[in-house]
Amino acid sequence: MVLISEIVKDFKKFIRKKGLKYTSEREEILKEILESKNHFDADELYMKLRKKGSKVSKASVYRTLPLLVEAGYIQEVYRQDARSYYELTLDKLPHIHFICVKCKNVDEILDNYLAELIQKEAKNKNYTPLTYHLEIFGICANCKKGV
Repeated sequence: MVLISEIVKDFKKFIRKKGLKYTSEREEILKEILESKNHFDADELYMKLRKKGSKVSKASVYRTLPLLVEAGYIQEVYRQDARSYYELTLDKLPHIHFICVKCKNVDEILDNYLAELIQKEAKNKNYTPLTYHLEIFGICANCKKGV
């Protein structure tokens, strides 16, 4: 497990290397994401921060997310209803997302076989994968029951 203080320090270097200003808002956003275990979109993240008393602006959230993707801390995992959903990528094993098109629930399945297959095929093709994920859209058991 990577320490939050190390990640913050590395992100600060990343931001400065890009010629941007490192702000307390960006740090609050990063720390909130690091504490999160769930998928999230920009609006959910913004509301979570505001409920905690943060003064972070919605614009800062929207501007910071692409930087966090570029830095490799989060990835966009799927789009639904014109919204991008993200997840933390640090210490995350390869997995599959089952996404319910009715209730929007996301279940994850960890799959070592999938990871081994991707690595094997990448090696065969002399390809270096940076990140990957698999999405399966359908209807969950609860929605099938009419719950």
